[in-house]
Amino acid sequence: MKLQENQILQLKSAIETALDLVYEKDIYLIENKVHERSIVNRFSIYFQQILDETEFAAYHLDFEYNKNHANPKRTVNFEQGTYPDIILHRRGSNDANVLIIEFKTWWDNNTEIDIKKLKDFTDQNGPYQYVIGYSIVFGRTKSALSKTLVKNGEVCNE
Repeated sequence: MKLQENQILQLKSAIETALDLVYEKDIYLIENKVHERSIVNRFSIYFQQILDETEFAAYHLDFEYNKNHANPKRTVNFEQGTYPDIILHRRGSNDANVLIIEFKTWWDNNTEIDIKKLKDFTDQNGPYQYVIGYSIVFGRTKSALSKTLVKNGEVCNE
């Protein structure tokens, strides 16, 4: 799947806005070291609301989606199966895989496995071919948040 540059910018803007909302409305979760899934859940709610106002409203935003059709999601580095924290795609097909995001928190911030997973899922020679991927580490504050962009199986500069 190919996206125009303006579509990628639209996705990046939606991610930023959803992150802003998490830090504005749900900082308690971050400050009190609530489980990553709880924070990601709040992000996904805001992100979905934003996407619903864009051309990406027709896609599915899924959390910890573990299937490739009826089989487990497997990649070169995760032969036993793996599942992304969040994906934006069309269910039942690998022809419209748009975005994959892996999250960590400031108190559990080792992203090595996440980056490897993002490289596999964005590899344009692999079975999934997501357009872009992000590794996002929630910092204690929004200014301490870090993001790593992965495209075409490689870490990129923003």
